[in-house]
Amino acid sequence: MTHKKQKPGNKQSLAKYKRGGGKLHTSEYMITYDPIEDKDHVLPQSVRDRMNDIHDILRSKPKQAIKELLALKESYPDAPLIYNYLSVAYEATGNDKAKREAIIENYHKNPDYLFAKVNYAQICLIDGEAEKVPEIFGGYLDLKLLFPNRNCFHVTEFVGFNGVMCAYYAATGKLDTAKLFYKALVEVAPDSEMTRFPLRFMYPSTTGKLEKLMKLLRILKR
Repeated sequence: MTHKKQKPGNKQSLAKYKRGGGKLHTSEYMITYDPIEDKDHVLPQSVRDRMNDIHDILRSKPKQAIKELLALKESYPDAPLIYNYLSVAYEATGNDKAKREAIIENYHKNPDYLFAKVNYAQICLIDGEAEKVPEIFGGYLDLKLLFPNRNCFHVTEFVGFNGVMCAYYAATGKLDTAKLFYKALVEVAPDSEMTRFPLRFMYPSTTGKLEKLMKLLRILKR
């Protein structure tokens, strides 16, 4: 796989997996840090503005965010962004059960929405069900193949999708391929949570101990 480290908005390349021959090729597309309009799931502008405000308090005031998001969910039950934000806010309160439920509900309501796929795939990987990942993405293990009509993706789309793919390859014993994806993740977003996510599958014994320590620290800070 070739990979070009460039400034926001320029091309990055990453591997696509050809299931027939098991070979790695490359596909190229643009990665941007600028907002991309989500034309398939457009909320009214007033609601989008409010969602921007809620985004800012998801971790600092999660209970307030959850209250507002649940109210919005009543009016817009099929809006995937609401479920995304709910999962983040529930995580901030330590309610893993509610976070999981929000992710699963989002996937069932919006199976074609990228982040619904990514979040649900994470659950499957954590549950030891890596074999479900290809099905979640319709057999397309490359972002460009999944969205053939798009030539530009937001950095969070790149990192979310490829973080899951990296973990998938590691969980299915293809560590060399996982390392190629991990290298791309580190170059694009070294501090992202989704860049760290695959490590538990690449190096399970080490990251397992670290995750337990981080969880303990979060509990002590409450």
